[in-house]
Amino acid sequence: MEMAKVIRNFIIAIWFLISSSIFADENLKDFIELSYGDHEKQKIDFYPGSSDKVLVWIHGGGWVFGGKRATRWVERLERYYEVNKDLNVFMVGYRYGQDTAPQAAEDALCAYKYIEQEIRERGLSSDDIVIMGLSSGGHLALLVGMMNSKGSDHRCQADKSPAAIVNFFGITEIEQNYNFLEDNNYFLNFVNWWVPPNGDLKEISKAYSPIHFVSKNTPPVITVHGTDDDLVPYEQALILKAKLGDRNELITVEGGGHWRFSDEQHLEIKKSVDSFLDRNVYKN
Repeated sequence: MEMAKVIRNFIIAIWFLISSSIFADENLKDFIELSYGDHEKQKIDFYPGSSDKVLVWIHGGGWVFGGKRATRWVERLERYYEVNKDLNVFMVGYRYGQDTAPQAAEDALCAYKYIEQEIRERGLSSDDIVIMGLSSGGHLALLVGMMNSKGSDHRCQADKSPAAIVNFFGITEIEQNYNFLEDNNYFLNFVNWWVPPNGDLKEISKAYSPIHFVSKNTPPVITVHGTDDDLVPYEQALILKAKLGDRNELITVEGGGHWRFSDEQHLEIKKSVDSFLDRNVYKN
């Protein structure tokens, strides 16, 4: 077991090294960086669009890797929605890293509260906000949408919840995802990396798993998930669908992994997401 820990720590170090190096050398897009806290990672990149519609985007990386300007995350967003076009995009940065739970969740909630204020000050629409995220970013998008629609005593409770949530293979029940990885992908158990050694996994899962905040006011949710995802199992999408019922649309990608979708599958997913938003948000 000691050797297993050494190997897992080595893998973590390699992932951190790779993650920190995957950044664009130059960002030619038009954006403004906003601060919602004192920490260097508590920042948001605002990309103005041509309409008053708003998209809040949250990057992934298992709550331990990434960064809002990491090339991989910007490219994944722009496969679906290019910045500086129609939508006004708020890219949320948050505190991430090994043993930092639950900082990412706390930051996502407070970032959204700050964005709500920015929307008002910039004269943008607060009625059709879409929040979207991938993987751990999907988890954060779900959490923000559900906690704010259910109502809570959180210090960053927003005035309004998003109009819809676009969830790409997000974690819906943290402890269950941990158990899956321990049994099936031990060396890449990002949940274990995120939760501090002295942290209480059960308590963190209870306090920050979106599945526990489903209510009658939960916004419409569209979930995209591959059946062969080995980091966030497909069952995470199924338990959310069962809890949400008709308010959830699940796009199942047969044989799809963790973002490992073909170009044709991405095109079909994009059509489905656009149709979902037209029906539930934009009412085109």
